[in-house]
Amino acid sequence: MVSKDEVKNAILKITEGRGDIEFTRNGLYQHTGKSKKVDDILEELIKEGFIKVSRTAGRAKYYVLNIEGAKPVGEEKGVKGGDKGDMEGVKRALREVLEEYFGKPKDFKDLDRVYEEMKDDLGYVQIKDLREQLGLTLEQFMAKFRDYVVKNYELIPGGKEGIINSGAVYGIIRKKKV
Repeated sequence: MVSKDEVKNAILKITEGRGDIEFTRNGLYQHTGKSKKVDDILEELIKEGFIKVSRTAGRAKYYVLNIEGAKPVGEEKGVKGGDKGDMEGVKRALREVLEEYFGKPKDFKDLDRVYEEMKDDLGYVQIKDLREQLGLTLEQFMAKFRDYVVKNYELIPGGKEGIINSGAVYGIIRKKKV
């Protein structure tokens, strides 16, 4: 069963959020699957002003996103443009959306916590496994944690990915003894 939100997301994906890109019902079927419910939802969205019919060719209807009828994300959150106080509201709303989509930003405490959970009897953890457990790409992990790892952990040669120093890959780490 196709929901209204799924159809809206498919429309936004097809049109890239722009009002000048046309789409058809068959184009929507490729994203949502063929369903009579899609036709009903399209009619509802036309009545709501989210989309409009741009032209017809025979029996085919071409739809476009109605930019005037679609509410920007900031208005849904009750935020309007303007002075500095309003800008803080926009930033807060954006931060909420990013946290919902990507999860909370990772910090050094998260790295240490995951290390403690994953270490073996000798205290070794592969950087690749640690990075995957944190849900980061290699680039994100290195940008955020490289200096912290070099400072607080012993680097051990080995592994398929890790910190490169003097031509050697250090892909295994162990917490430094204090």
